Amino acid sequence: MMKLRVLLVDDHLLFLASLRMILEMDPGIEVVGEVTNGRGVLEAIGQSNPDVVCMDINMPDLNGIEATQQLLAVHPHVKVIGLSVHASLASVVVMFNAGASGYVIKSDAGKELLQAIYLVSQGQSYLSLRLGLNDIAELSRKPIRSTPQ
Repeated sequence: MMKLRVLLVDDHLLFLASLRMILEMDPGIEVVGEVTNGRGVLEAIGQSNPDVVCMDINMPDLNGIEATQQLLAVHPHVKVIGLSVHASLASVVVMFNAGASGYVIKSDAGKELLQAIYLVSQGQSYLSLRLGLNDIAELSRKPIRSTPQ
């Protein structure tokens, strides 16, 4: 079985280490790298060739929204999942408009990130279950699916 290659991008080292531990317990996932800022994303993608990038939205220097736009302009086949502490519709819409396929609230990442990675890798969208799906679908005008576990 081919493993899904995942690149983690977050400026909080403890959160990065936690995500890596959670994801590496799944036999279908290979964490191919960690980046601590938006500027390093494009270089890391060239080296690690990920299928999915889990992208922190709020980072200093180059935020996850800008990094997502730059990444997808060069590597349109890569799927991006936005990670944020904020459960705001505005953040979701901005991230989806930047090209992200998923949005996971950081406090729910332990429960939801694996499912989000698998869904976006299959061409579907994912949103944290705590978000109001009807409001988001209407605002973003994109087909959105979130599957409870």
